[in-house]
Amino acid sequence: MSDLILFIFRSPSAAFVAGEALAVLQQEAGTEPEDIVVVTKDATGRVSVNQSIDLGSGQPLGGGRWGMLIGMFFLDNRQGGAENKGLAAQFRETGLDGTFLREAGNALEKGGAAVGLRVRLLGANRVLDRVKALKGTPKVLQTRLAAMTEEALYDMQAQIPEQVLGHTAPDGLF
Repeated sequence: MSDLILFIFRSPSAAFVAGEALAVLQQEAGTEPEDIVVVTKDATGRVSVNQSIDLGSGQPLGGGRWGMLIGMFFLDNRQGGAENKGLAAQFRETGLDGTFLREAGNALEKGGAAVGLRVRLLGANRVLDRVKALKGTPKVLQTRLAAMTEEALYDMQAQIPEQVLGHTAPDGLF
């Protein structure tokens, strides 16, 4: 089991600082790198997914699949009814908490940003403490992933094409 944590910020700069602090936390702890994603929404409402990048290979950390999946939370905030098979409905089918998904879909305002990651080895409390120690107070959304939900999310990740994961962000780290 693991935790899925989103930190919602009013500005992209604060989110990128938090993302970098979490990458440093992973390095300090010596744990296997997990995807850390910064999702931004510009003034026009355009959503961008910025993956954490391994500077040596130029590839997303952890393969990029968790980061891309987390970024997708912000791409479709339609309510998933019986006739709706949008992303929100598909995420609910995996077992993700509907309230968490609804809050995530509505949390990102124009001009804002979110940092998201799945936490396994670091422990949720260490991650929360590191981000809370930074300047600014993000809104925190957190959910626990049951083993069956993680398995369903892995299946969903397997559908993400490799060429989507191979992109790099302009500044190299995020």
